[in-house]
Formats: sequence, structure tokens, C-alpha cells
Amino acid sequence: MKSKKKLWLRLLVLVVVLGGLGVGGYFLWTKVIKKTSAQATGQPVTVSRGDLVEMASASGTIQPHVQVDVKSRAGGQVVEILTEEGRTVEAGELLAKIDPADAQRDLDVARIQLRKLQADLEAAYAGVSAADLDLKQAQANQAVSNRGLGLGLVSAEADRNTNFTAAVGATTLRQKRAQVASLMTQLESAKLNVADAERQLTYTSIFAPMSGTVLAVQTVVGSMVSSALTNVSGGTTLMTVADLSDLRVIGQIDQAQISRVSVGFEVFIRVDAYPERSFEGKVARVSPLGKTVSNVVTFDVEIVITDKDAALLRSGMSADVQIVTARHTGVVLVPLLAIQSRGPARLVTLPSGEQRRIKTGATDGTQIVVLEGLEEGDTVLIVAPTASPARTTQGGGMPMGVPGGGAPRGGGRL
Repeated sequence: MKSKKKLWLRLLVLVVVLGGLGVGGYFLWTKVIKKTSAQATGQPVTVSRGDLVEMASASGTIQPHVQVDVKSRAGGQVVEILTEEGRTVEAGELLAKIDPADAQRDLDVARIQLRKLQADLEAAYAGVSAADLDLKQAQANQAVSNRGLGLGLVSAEADRNTNFTAAVGATTLRQKRAQVASLMTQLESAKLNVADAERQLTYTSIFAPMSGTVLAVQTVVGSMVSSALTNVSGGTTLMTVADLSDLRVIGQIDQAQISRVSVGFEVFIRVDAYPERSFEGKVARVSPLGKTVSNVVTFDVEIVITDKDAALLRSGMSADVQIVTARHTGVVLVPLLAIQSRGPARLVTLPSGEQRRIKTGATDGTQIVVLEGLEEGDTVLIVAPTASPARTTQGGGMPMGVPGGGAPRGGGRL
């Protein structure tokens, strides 16, 4: 009986020992083995010090600063086109001709009317001279009659007749002079009509309003065009001329980014035609008035292309622009993918498995500035984020989205 009790006691001690070993092994696994597993999870990266560029993104279209739709002041049929698309023209160069027959006929009629009035004026001048002579003769007769009446040699009735004739002569002279004045006025009007008809005739020749490149020719020989002066729709566009030496990008930037953009900021422009390079530019104008399209408010930003190879670009090309809004020099940087979010807190994972809270600043969509919590040379792990890292904090405060809603083309590092 006593031996059985000792056997059960030994078994109980064995169970207790084995249980203790099990619990100890579990804690050893959680504290050491599991920690070693955490150390092996994630890609280690070294915290570095460098420069970071903040950018605001926009999209737009390349346009010449000066572009003119060439229209005709005269309506009619196109009889000649003297240029073509892509050709460079000088200001005042003849581009096209409209049938001048109607304008020439109007000019001929105006000139005939002018000549007729000149002849009428000559006749009126002659009439004034004749009336003046008649008046002088009547006045002389009047003087003789008046003296004869005083001497009793002329009857009173005869004297009244001579006085009447003199008065009629004076009136006739005034009438002739009035006719001359009227004809002179008509003559001036006829001269204006001739000048207008001559000008209308010149309108049948279409000249380049500026030096530039012909972007498009929208008419052909034989087509009818309407006058830009008399047609309510503004007339027919014959061609488009633009100065391609001064290209601009008119981009649209959303209201969340517009406060960070100012005139003079540096810009990098990319087009699909040259995906391997970017073109330089500067912000020339920021519209003070927003536009709402599909409940999205955007602002126009005009960008001057200053690149030495701007001639490679073409009017009408779509462009993506990155506006440099700030440069940070000699700051502590970590990859944006190494940042984890837990509520308002921003964390990084160290190789030891420790999660350290840090204070972050600006981002370029690829890297982010660390203001507090890490030093140059520290190592952190890129692990699966607990929350989207695309929203980081600036100065540890308000969330700041990546400019343009994502990483800039070209990585954002310039």
C-alpha cells in the first residue's frame, strides 16, 4: 500500500515537471522564437539624409500664347490660297484671295458718281459766276434808274422794275452759291464712298495678321465664305495662325493644391510624345476664379514653357505638369512604404520588432520627411501597413495627401 502511494506521488511530480517545462517552452517561444521570426519579417532599409521636393500635379493642354483665327472682312468665293499647314508666314504676307468682281464693280460705280459730282460742281461754279455778273448788271441799272428818277427822266414804275431785277439777281446769286455748297458736301461723301469701295476691294486679299506658323487651313478654293463684319455668327474661319515661339500650358489644378501654387514656381512638363524626358517651365498666371465641373472645383494655371527644346512640342498636345511647391534640403528621409498608421499616430517597425512612433513632415509620394523619432543611419522595416500610408502627416498634425493623388511621374525626386 505504501509503495503504491510513492508511485502516485512520483507520477504527480512528473506531471508537474512536464507541465512546467511546457509553460516555460511556450513563453520561450513567444519571447525568443517569435521575436526572431519578427526580426526576419520585412525588408530592412536604412534611414538616410537627403533632399525632398514637394510637387502639385496638374494636367492641361499646350497652347500658343498668341493664336489667331484668320477671317475675311469680305464675303464671297475663295479663288486662291497661297499657303499651307505648317508653313511659317510673316506679318502682312498674302495668304488667300476672295473673288474681287463685286468689290471692283462697287468701286467703279463709286468713282463714276464722284466724277459726275465733280462735273456738277464745275457747272455750279459757272452758274455762280453768271449770277454774279447778272447781279452786277442789275445793280448798275438800278443806280442809273435811281438817278433818272431824281432828275425826272425815269418813271417810278421803271425804277421799281430795276430795283426788283437787282433784288432777284442777289437772290439768284445766293441760290447758286448754296448749290455749290451742297455739291461740295456731296462730293466729299462721294470721295468717302470711293475710299470705302477701295478698302472693300483690299478686303478680298487676306493677309497674315502676325508672324507665325499656319496651324490649319479650313477652306479650299471655290468655297464660299461669309464676312466677319456682317455675319451674325462671326464669319468663316479661313485658317489659324499661331506664334509657336511662345508656348504655354493651360492646366487645371484642384482646389486642395491651389493654395501651394504661386507665380514664378518651377514646373516640369511631360507629354506622351517624349516619355523619356521632361520639359522645363514656370508658372505665369494662377486664375483667381475656380471652375466647377461635375462638382469638382479646379483653377486654371498658365505655365510658360522655358525649355531650350520647346520647339519639339506641338500645339494641342496633352501635358502632365508637376509644379515644385517646396524643396527640403538635408532632411531625414524614409520610404513612404515603411510608415504605418494607427489612428493619428505614425509608426515604423525596427528590426528588433519594436514599433516606434515618429513625427512626419512633407512627402513626395515616394519618401517622407521624419521630423522626430529617427536619426540618419537607423534601420527600419518595410512591412505590410496596418493602414493606408498614402495619408501622412505634416509636422505630426493635419493629414497631408500625396500631391496629385499619387506618386509623381519620374518618382518625384529631382
